[in-house]
Amino acid sequence: MPIQIINQKFLNYKFNESKIFKILDTLFKNEKKQFELVNIILQDDDFLKNLKNIYFNQNVYTDVISFNLEDSGSPIDGEIYISLPRVIDNANKYNSNLNDEFKRIIIHGVLHLIGYNDKTARDKKHMTNLENKYINNNPGVIITYE
Repeated sequence: MPIQIINQKFLNYKFNESKIFKILDTLFKNEKKQFELVNIILQDDDFLKNLKNIYFNQNVYTDVISFNLEDSGSPIDGEIYISLPRVIDNANKYNSNLNDEFKRIIIHGVLHLIGYNDKTARDKKHMTNLENKYINNNPGVIITYE
């Protein structure tokens, strides 16, 4: 399976990789993109804040950062770094459940990998609409706490 969940910190959380693969596969097919490998790396707030500072010169907390690793014209090969504590906080803040918020963040990260941006209000709204579409089209649990 061309998706890897790398989780060395939050061992009480389990992930349904086949359902995550289905979401990503649907997204890539609908967006007419091919992918080779997507690593989803779970980290904490400070780790992502450090990445944001190093690579984007912004000293802020964030929930997700995506990095494209493929050569131009090649299938998508990328890494999505997710702050699980930030996702949990966002689920509470936006009155969402953890499962849907985690799906949103993965989808958001993938949309960045395939070229979408959220720098303007219009771009952000378009990405949010796409996130909602892919969340609604992919029911099921992808994250559980044990």
